Amino acid sequence: MTSTRRHTFLGAGLPIGAVSEKTELVFPDAADLDRAWELGLFYLKAPGHLDLDSARQFGRGLIDDSSVYRRIPKYGELEGFIALENNQQTKLALRRERWDQHYPAHIAAFGRRLDEIGIAIMREVLRQSRIPEPLWDRASGGYASGGGDAFLNFVHYDTRHPDWGLRPHTDYGFVTILDASAPGLQIEIDGQFEDVPVLQGHLIINFGEALNFITAYSDRAVTAVRHRVLSQRATNPVRHGIVYFANPDLDGMLLQFDTSGSARGSSSVEHFFARLERDLTTYQ
Repeated sequence: MTSTRRHTFLGAGLPIGAVSEKTELVFPDAADLDRAWELGLFYLKAPGHLDLDSARQFGRGLIDDSSVYRRIPKYGELEGFIALENNQQTKLALRRERWDQHYPAHIAAFGRRLDEIGIAIMREVLRQSRIPEPLWDRASGGYASGGGDAFLNFVHYDTRHPDWGLRPHTDYGFVTILDASAPGLQIEIDGQFEDVPVLQGHLIINFGEALNFITAYSDRAVTAVRHRVLSQRATNPVRHGIVYFANPDLDGMLLQFDTSGSARGSSSVEHFFARLERDLTTYQ
């Protein structure tokens, strides 16, 4: 991608999508959709029924060492109250099946609203890919029909650790939905990192490696956007974010299909994600 193209993409502002009353992802015109797919990132107007204020309040409460939610038990390496190695990020992360068990009712309901958004985005990606619709469920590890795995994370950046906010990486899964209330996110375009401004009333959507993988042989492969989060300094207010990850079944397979419906490749999700995890936590 040339520098002129980068200027065109970011100088014109990032594309903005919305979820329609029919729960479909829509853009003002085809050019905005094209830019979103090529960048692997776009803004999404936050639906009116999404109670961001109460979810943000819950997340900010986790900064208090006395919060009972910081004592939620760990389930393997991915769930519970987690401090990432080699980054400032600490987070409470739970997959969908545990939301009702550990999150307050209004937060579990918030997660299900994000599920609706994630599924709408996934289905539009598959529609644009021209992979035959009867294969969407298999291609998405069940996510396109409400299955798969989804994680709802509440994140903050611990300024006691003088490391990266979050090191450069691509996300593992299909779609990431981010509520960012402070600057710090940057995306890489043509080898350079560019700021993603906070846009009030909007979420940030980015595409991950699994989505790039399953669309690789389709009519429209999506970009897995490489991004990072700048270090948070102790002199600044604590940065907090809400992150939802749309994933395939973690015990399942990723399948690649072309537009004729022919299988072109596969990988176990476990193997695919393990490689990406090594990339994220390895010092650079």
